[in-house]
Amino acid sequence: MFLVALEIYAETASFRVSETHTFHKTLALPPYTTCVGLLGAALGLDMESVQSYVEENGISIGVAGQDRGEFRDLWKYRKVKSKETISDVLIREYRVDLTCLVVYGTQSKESADVISNGFQDPVYALTAGHSDSLIHLRNIEVLEADPIPLQNLENCVVPGDIAQLYKPDESILDLPITQKIRPASTAHLRVSFSFDGDKRSVQIREPFTFVGNQISLSEPVDGFVINDYQVVLR
Repeated sequence: MFLVALEIYAETASFRVSETHTFHKTLALPPYTTCVGLLGAALGLDMESVQSYVEENGISIGVAGQDRGEFRDLWKYRKVKSKETISDVLIREYRVDLTCLVVYGTQSKESADVISNGFQDPVYALTAGHSDSLIHLRNIEVLEADPIPLQNLENCVVPGDIAQLYKPDESILDLPITQKIRPASTAHLRVSFSFDGDKRSVQIREPFTFVGNQISLSEPVDGFVINDYQVVLR
């Protein structure tokens, strides 16, 4: 399999679940549709076109990484509705100094070259969720590798709900008391849309497990180790 590995950095990043309204809690890492959207921005494609491109070319996606902290940003806004002005507050959660590896996998060398060339000269700006959170693309690497079984995972996203398949690694006991523990959590996220003109609706949702501190799996999953990151593709 050919892998296009992107090392990215964002000073701030926010990946909210779309159904949230006045409190935008962020996911720890960019979700699947955000990574699809990044590819679309690089290639100059809208969401419908890049979704078709990913499906038709059998492109799989994985992500791993970590940040150095988080904060909450409080907004006060006014919404004009008919003759009435409604005032409300919005809280958005951000990750700080996010460094991560986004990987696009494909069986086609031609597709890998298209993806790599697109990110070397992106058509649109690349952002980490919110439009103000610009991405610094530090490195692009094209690799050829076969998946290997991974028993221990840390700071990555795994497709599926693996809540019953892991236990925290004992190394968590050696963490300093000042370091925040980030247990694995599962979210049901959008992976595909149906389009009707300018409107889109969710077509498929799937569970994803966001792994923080190291865990040990009872059954290994197939993945890749790239630059010390464990990456599992979807």
